[in-house]
Amino acid sequence: MPQPSYHAELNQYHLGLWYSAYRFIISTGLLLIFMLTYRQLSVEYQYPRFYLYVLSAYALISSLQFFLMRGVRVYIPKQLVSLFAVDVTALSLLTLALDGPNLHISLLFVICIFAASLLLNAQKALLITLIAVISVVYQVFIGSIFELTSLKNIGNSALLAFLFFVVYGSGQIAIRRFQIMENLNFSQSLELNQLQNINRYILEQIQTGYLVLDQNCHVVLSNPEACHLLGIAPMYRYETHPLYKTQPDLFELMKFEELPDGDTFQFQSQQSRFHIHVRVQKLNVPHQTLTLLVLQDAQKINQHVQQLKLAALGQLSASIAHEIRNPLAAIVQANDLFLDSDPSQQKLLHSMIAKQSVRIDRIVQDTLNMVKNKETRPILIPLKHFMPQLIQDDLSDIQDKIQLNMREPVAIHFDEGQLRQVLINLVRNAIRHNDPSTPHIELNIYTYQKYIHIDVRDFGLGVAEHDRSALFQPFFSTEITGTGLGLYLAHSFCEANQAQLTYVEQKEQGACFRVSCLAVTV
Repeated sequence: MPQPSYHAELNQYHLGLWYSAYRFIISTGLLLIFMLTYRQLSVEYQYPRFYLYVLSAYALISSLQFFLMRGVRVYIPKQLVSLFAVDVTALSLLTLALDGPNLHISLLFVICIFAASLLLNAQKALLITLIAVISVVYQVFIGSIFELTSLKNIGNSALLAFLFFVVYGSGQIAIRRFQIMENLNFSQSLELNQLQNINRYILEQIQTGYLVLDQNCHVVLSNPEACHLLGIAPMYRYETHPLYKTQPDLFELMKFEELPDGDTFQFQSQQSRFHIHVRVQKLNVPHQTLTLLVLQDAQKINQHVQQLKLAALGQLSASIAHEIRNPLAAIVQANDLFLDSDPSQQKLLHSMIAKQSVRIDRIVQDTLNMVKNKETRPILIPLKHFMPQLIQDDLSDIQDKIQLNMREPVAIHFDEGQLRQVLINLVRNAIRHNDPSTPHIELNIYTYQKYIHIDVRDFGLGVAEHDRSALFQPFFSTEITGTGLGLYLAHSFCEANQAQLTYVEQKEQGACFRVSCLAVTV
């Protein structure tokens, strides 16, 4: 990355070259104007021959300095000092030839001093300004001694000298502002360059292909993985090229297909041996819309999915084995003791075997319900009629322990069978964890904003804080006899019906599980 001093020197050279060209044009133009208008305006020139000689020398020296600076890019500061020294000398002599300050020459003086403030350091610019002041003020006295000028223009000369100092000060303020802005611009460009390098490095290391197209189907950006998948030469990573040249097959697809944001499709090309999975994303940037194509090897995706399935199956198998091992051990132990026990003990052992068998059957049934992925069929369910019927049909043994609170008739879209399973699970969990001294649990149904909340609340000890993050994970249970699948299934059923099951912390005692879904007014 070039240093700030290098940028400053380069800017100084270019500005000096422009100023040198300006001097050449001004001196040549003044000389042509004098040659063309001398006969008509001869009275305005006090010493026309002197004026002509100075102007001719100024034009000649300016042209030589311009071509020297353009051809020789060394000693630039010294060349700039010589430019302004010649300018001050020539303009002073022209002022003397005109018998005092002239508006046009004064403007050229002002431009010269301001340019010196921009292109030279403060000391050299001040020196040029002082020389200009001295030449303007004292040439009046010198000219009067040699009877070249009179003292009548001394006031104008003094005013012009004061103006030189004002211009010098303004130039110094401007150059400091320019330096601050240049340093700020340089630091921002350096940070931007660093970010671009980091982004490029990340894109080069990532294993997913990224291809960005503009509205004309030109490749704006691509990373090595995208080039590899599409069979594009690596040179296209850094340059913008028409897609029809780099990947004609993909261009034909992009040309004739309107691909909406989020669309996915499979793509094969004669240039590539890969079967590519493509995901489309629209990028809205100022003045245009770009299309980002996320490219992945379809074979690798399938392999990854299979690996995830195997990992999930292994975890599920290990969890089932762990859950079944305890009741199975109890059954084996009871079976070993059964033959050598008296009838009363055999009855107790038989009850234990039956209870553990029921537990194993429940684990198996819950697992089958979890993996069977039954299709969800939401219907409109008026809760005013559904809730009492649910309590009467499926919770009749504990209906006296349920306090149903529902103020207004509302309805929700939900699969009826899955809603039954969710509420049965939540209500029986609440009854099981309720404080024995409290006669009932609460089933509160109410509308909040655009949602229906179904709160199942008990008044027990609640859920410990360290257990809340694992509440809806499969096979997590705080009870010895629990399977740990009830809340997981309820959570899955709610998600399948565009609803949400959450645990709501209570300020007082108890636990509250809330089912939230969009309300439909009946």
